[in-house]
Amino acid sequence: MKSTTTDTEKTAHERMLDATARFIRRLDTVPGWKEARIANMVAAMDFEDPIGEGKPIPLPTDIELQHDVVTRFLELYDLVLAFKTCEYYFRRFPFRGLPVTRHEHLSNVCELYFNRIYQFKERLKYLVDAVDASVPKHGIQFGPFIKRFAKEFDQEIRERNQIHHFVKFADLDIHRVFLAGFNEIAFPNKGWKEEERLYYGKVTRAWIRRVRNRATRLDAFLEAVAEALLVGCPFLNEPQGGD
Repeated sequence: MKSTTTDTEKTAHERMLDATARFIRRLDTVPGWKEARIANMVAAMDFEDPIGEGKPIPLPTDIELQHDVVTRFLELYDLVLAFKTCEYYFRRFPFRGLPVTRHEHLSNVCELYFNRIYQFKERLKYLVDAVDASVPKHGIQFGPFIKRFAKEFDQEIRERNQIHHFVKFADLDIHRVFLAGFNEIAFPNKGWKEEERLYYGKVTRAWIRRVRNRATRLDAFLEAVAEALLVGCPFLNEPQGGD
């Protein structure tokens, strides 16, 4: 017998994705939506109109605002998935034989890690703005939630801002990988290449654990956002025609 998952067994973000799918299907009942979607797609693919002079066809104002909420949530959800893939960038060094060093690759992936968390914070703000515009009396307490996120990820956000405004990211571990690689150039065949490889593996394993731990916290924040939206945005709970 095929098992099914009931709504009560689903996570908040799974229920939110279901609500999003229903909302998108309901758009097909909006007069002009299909035509607008096709027209906008054609305009986007019009390479003879690179600056986008073809005006997109707007949705009714209330539908447009609701669509913004759904879009912003999907962007937030996608960001969490993208953050989790940082683990695999740490796992692989795909540049053997190319002029990319291990310490440079490690530094770049660390910057990606910090940027993903910063992007979550920024996308969360955009989502809040969209909810405020669509459901002015939503009653969701976003302020304390955003402050809690900023406190939870304060170190990562500070590192990202430091990188963005001042210098490339590097810490003692990355510097040690750099020194081992440099010593291999200065003193070849003295065991430094193996030292670099072993220490690089140790450092990346530590970062992989960090990604997993922080991904768990991002999942928790995403769940809280989804739960709040399902409660505060009535249009997400409207049944699809025929349901």
